[in-house]
Amino acid sequence: MASADEPMLEGAAAAPSSSSAPAHGGPAIVMVAKFGREKIELPPLSPSTTILAVKEMLTERTAVLPKRQKILGLTIKPGCGSKSSMGPPDTCRLEDLKPKGKNNINSPIITHQFILMGTPEEKIFVDPSEKDDLPDVIDDFDFDFNAGSDEWLQHVANADNLAKFTERTDVHIINEPREGKPLLVLDLDHTLLDFSSKTLQRAESFDVGQTHVAKMKRPFMDQFLSAAYRHYDLVVWSQTSWRWLETKLIELGMVSHPGYKFCFVLDKTSMFKITSTKRDGSTVQHHVKPLQLIWSKFPRWGSHNTVHLDDLARNFALNLGCGLKCTAYYRKKSKAKNDVELLGLARYLDMLATSGRSFEEVNFNEWVEVCAGKKSIDETASPVQGGDEKKPPSGGD
Repeated sequence: MASADEPMLEGAAAAPSSSSAPAHGGPAIVMVAKFGREKIELPPLSPSTTILAVKEMLTERTAVLPKRQKILGLTIKPGCGSKSSMGPPDTCRLEDLKPKGKNNINSPIITHQFILMGTPEEKIFVDPSEKDDLPDVIDDFDFDFNAGSDEWLQHVANADNLAKFTERTDVHIINEPREGKPLLVLDLDHTLLDFSSKTLQRAESFDVGQTHVAKMKRPFMDQFLSAAYRHYDLVVWSQTSWRWLETKLIELGMVSHPGYKFCFVLDKTSMFKITSTKRDGSTVQHHVKPLQLIWSKFPRWGSHNTVHLDDLARNFALNLGCGLKCTAYYRKKSKAKNDVELLGLARYLDMLATSGRSFEEVNFNEWVEVCAGKKSIDETASPVQGGDEKKPPSGGD
């Protein structure tokens, strides 16, 4: 504990007594941050502690500078100021935060849980080729998936393991789902962006610059997400580690864009391992994105109102009918600058959301024909018992 002669951190509370109550009275406040897979709990703080002081404490634990920290999941009480794209303003006091969940204003301790995003200074724009812990993003395997086949039923029969996996997987809300909105689950790499260049250089400031950003994003990415957000709640599910995922989202401005918001973000730790049979009879283990994980935690969504957009059809293995496969985007290819696929997908998703049909009835494989005006949504639909009975997306590029 600091002596009386030692200066205190500006805005920080005095060290709590054994009863955890602030010296001037009122409830003590405990701040609990979810930082990647790590849970960081700060000691009880005074209600007068500022957000800046909290950030400085978190810097000691994470090496992420306050200016790079984005705090998600905290709500400011009405009349106490407005939240910026990086979270509550630095001058906001903890007493101005709105308690959530089981917190009681008369309790001696109030707990605020939130998501902390940010990248340590030395890790900004580390080249993926220099990272050993990142999974390879490769072309689709030549899988033989047919709805109702023995291979498909084997995956479904694995429901007990999937249920246990789902139960122990946490989902941390960034923005609350909106009433009545269907769900759009989005892959990142080679679907919305290409972050695989070996020539990326570290920016001199926090603002990476429009030139760097434009090179990494698929053409019309922000327009696509803004258009989709009008009809759908958005979720990102990426096949990379959390630390690298948050770098992409923050540095590319995707968590602070005024045109769209994400409900939550899932990384590779939320993917489920299965064994699949290729058309040549050989087997291979790979990870998939089981939408059941989301549906079990958010019953408002199901196969009737969920679209999963991905460039890898193998990620649809447990939810064949919900998969909407796009062409993989590589910005080094000669045709990359002329890529307009996201504009077509935005148009298709708009027509799908306003069609009034259950998504289970619609064959997403024909989205290109619908966008070209060759078919209507109704012409690609047929009554089915469940979304997984539709024809699976093609495994080719």
